[in-house]
Amino acid sequence: MRDTIAIIMAILGTVLVLGGAGAMWAAALERARLPETATDPAGASTVGSATARGTRLSRSVDAASRLPAPDRLIMWGIVLLALSAVAVGAITFGASATAGTR
Repeated sequence: MRDTIAIIMAILGTVLVLGGAGAMWAAALERARLPETATDPAGASTVGSATARGTRLSRSVDAASRLPAPDRLIMWGIVLLALSAVAVGAITFGASATAGTR
């Protein structure tokens, strides 16, 4: 069962990465077709203030929410691929602790 779940996650992760790359490629082709007068010469960005307050988790979630859609697809695809590698056992984590006696 664990292998089946890992295979499904690997397939979905691959599809997400390829879908994100395809969306980025399609957007690049569309930008190449647009006349140069249609682009914003000022290069205005919608990125929020760099001095935003909050916890590390809230700043991370805020940064992830500002990613464009294709980048989010690729990010989630990589997360699924990493989780499938952990599930199948290709990546393992180990922790041990020892206490000395006197």
